[in-house]
Amino acid sequence: MGKLMRRFIIIFLYVIALPSFSCELTVRLENYAPESQKNSNNKWSGVDIDLTKVLLTKAQCQFSVVEISWARALVMLADGDIDLMVNVSKTPIREELFYFIGPIRNEVIVLATNESANFSLNQISDITQLNKPIAIQRNAYYGEDIERLLADKQHQQHFIHVTDNKTKLKLLKRGRISGFLEAKRNIINGVTSDEDFEGVWFQPLEFHSTPIYFALSKKSVTPSLKSRVENAFQQLKNQGGLKAVENSHNSKI
Repeated sequence: MGKLMRRFIIIFLYVIALPSFSCELTVRLENYAPESQKNSNNKWSGVDIDLTKVLLTKAQCQFSVVEISWARALVMLADGDIDLMVNVSKTPIREELFYFIGPIRNEVIVLATNESANFSLNQISDITQLNKPIAIQRNAYYGEDIERLLADKQHQQHFIHVTDNKTKLKLLKRGRISGFLEAKRNIINGVTSDEDFEGVWFQPLEFHSTPIYFALSKKSVTPSLKSRVENAFQQLKNQGGLKAVENSHNSKI
């Protein structure tokens, strides 16, 4: 066999093998501490980017980051305009549109308030007695109790819908709302690492507790690639890689 033919065969085999060993995904993040932070050089840090890195590196995939609000990102994920989101909870509608890989952790939703807030909540419906509304993120899911309140026209005035996380903090600091629904771990870590959370704490009442996942678009991600990422997740879970990332970002409660 001549040198030219051998070279051709080597190149051919490399090209054939390449799709099974590489992929490129588009990942959504939001510049919101402590989950994700972007510096002036557009370099990302935080638990979300670190979890994404270890997962997709294990799956032998490259990725690029796009910064999009939560509500818009869910639509883009459903349409296949982006490929992956982090921290997504399951609902029947979402399961029709997304592959879920995980769970990553269990997320507890509470009401973030000013530290000096002079009210207490005994049950979720007590938010309808507050003198100011609470902020929720558009298209986010906070459990069946909140869904029932949102579906009832007489209670819709008790909610302000926002498109991004930072707006919730701004509204609270300006005294426009009684509080906002947020993952408890974000409040705890935010208070210890982000000056925007100064003076913020949370009510002890749990509004919702649910597992959260990586979500992949069924429009843009093939079943074989989904299986590849799923296998990578399972390997990392068995090896303790994901837990190590989580622990490196968690503050003491």
